[in-house]
Amino acid sequence: MGNADLILRIFIAVATLAVVVMLLLANYRSREPLPQNVVTSRGYALRRYWFWLVLVVAVATFMTTIPFFPYPRASASANARHFKVVARQYSFAVPAVVPFDQPVVFDVTSVDVNHGFGIYGPNGAIVSQVQAMPGYINHLPVTFAVKGHYVIRCLEFCGIAHAAMQAGFDVR
Repeated sequence: MGNADLILRIFIAVATLAVVVMLLLANYRSREPLPQNVVTSRGYALRRYWFWLVLVVAVATFMTTIPFFPYPRASASANARHFKVVARQYSFAVPAVVPFDQPVVFDVTSVDVNHGFGIYGPNGAIVSQVQAMPGYINHLPVTFAVKGHYVIRCLEFCGIAHAAMQAGFDVR
């Protein structure tokens, strides 16, 4: 069974369920109307139930996924090598080579407008990112565990040539 067949079956199941719910609602309206105070109390009870259900699901999801956040692992070593990175419309001044399997810190700033400094690995996946802001230096600690060519892309719209704003370096 291909993806198209699976999607069609899911659509048919959801559409059938929607029709059944609509028929039940249409049948429900044929009864005698309830007094306003009964409708109001039921509505507030239902709203309270949904509030707590959504809150519990959101907290459970957050608590389940927080161990996978990358932020606690992003700490700079005391002996990390620092590289100055300057962003400007529409280029980055980055080092040509960064050491492999050694802690480094990119000291990222901008001379004109805000830019995003996103590092993409040899496989095309984002490795890390930080903002480049004028008059401020953001420190981005990274240890590269894969050798190869890394691409830097601007992640924040910074002007008309934003899409072409990229640079790169090699990890050896």
